[in-house]
Amino acid sequence: MLTSLLRTYQKLRDNDAFSILAHPAVMANYLLSEVELRRRPDIMHSQPIGVEIELTNRCNLACVQCLRSRGMTAYEQGAMDRATFGRVLAQFPYVINLSLNGFGEALQHPQFFELLGDARRQLPWAKIGIYSNGNLLDEARAERLVGSGLTELNVSIDAARPETYGRVRRGGELEVVHAGIRRFLRARRAAGARLPMIGTNFVLLNENQGELVRFIEQSAELGVDFINCVTYATYDWGFDNRRSPGSYRLELTAGRLRMAQLGMTSKSFATDYLSWADPRRPFDCSFFWGSPLRITCFGDVALGCCTPFKETFSYGNVLREPFEKIWNGPTFVRNRSRGRQHQPPNDTCASCDRFAKEFFAPREGKPLHLGLPRRRPEDRTN
Repeated sequence: MLTSLLRTYQKLRDNDAFSILAHPAVMANYLLSEVELRRRPDIMHSQPIGVEIELTNRCNLACVQCLRSRGMTAYEQGAMDRATFGRVLAQFPYVINLSLNGFGEALQHPQFFELLGDARRQLPWAKIGIYSNGNLLDEARAERLVGSGLTELNVSIDAARPETYGRVRRGGELEVVHAGIRRFLRARRAAGARLPMIGTNFVLLNENQGELVRFIEQSAELGVDFINCVTYATYDWGFDNRRSPGSYRLELTAGRLRMAQLGMTSKSFATDYLSWADPRRPFDCSFFWGSPLRITCFGDVALGCCTPFKETFSYGNVLREPFEKIWNGPTFVRNRSRGRQHQPPNDTCASCDRFAKEFFAPREGKPLHLGLPRRRPEDRTN
């Protein structure tokens, strides 16, 4: 009990979220949600505590592990206007973890700071974060982020050498990203602010093999607050793994050691226990219970997982019907039941599951699961 209380206190302190204590309904929903995420019922009595709202699905890069590098997108491009954002946000009054991300670069939205301000006013207790490629962190944005209401900025880098970065994150420059991080940290120090916290991300790829340790060292040299995430590219975005399990284990072991030597911490560091790639592993997914959900820039409700094709399977549209009706509607109820029975409920989920299980399969003749249908928003059905 004491450990749990200390962990909760630490979260509230880190995210400057003690104001949630003045909102007992939000706290009660959080506690109920934690119980239901463990029990996985068909009907949810709690509302989602984590939601991703996709401000835009446009991006300024075409990363090698992303569909964009193959000239593909999961659906047509668009952005959410301010009025639509307000309509969407109003349907999630109990959210404590809000991400303003989706299949795009949030800082590219022309009204990003206005939307962020609206979210902070409506959810004063919430942790609000974004993932960014960092290439747009110019002086004006860096200074404006400080005091903007953002809790956390996570910059995805995936490389330690400029040449590797150019191959992995096509259209960007590593020096520009590093300069942007320094610029942001200078602005935060000048303001005497603690927030937003800033972290870095590293996806383990074929092209960046051997660069994790140097990435960790560079993150420490830049002075970021933490390594946010080190992970595998275990999502069906067209990535074709050519590395052995042993190469991942060696690099992750070296990375953990270097982090410890530098006194760095990581919120999520990939395990070298590769049970997720076991072909005999039963299908298991918690996203049907909202951990978290994503609302696309067109208003469609999708799971908050990493497969890009989730947007081709809409649970409903919050611009056409209330989320409360969608949340316990027939599609969610059916998919929760099937998920609990370890059955992928649709092609989108089956593709994600199959990709992970075939991650280390022989390359020759291995198909890429890119053939799922991509529909216009008006064509999507439950």
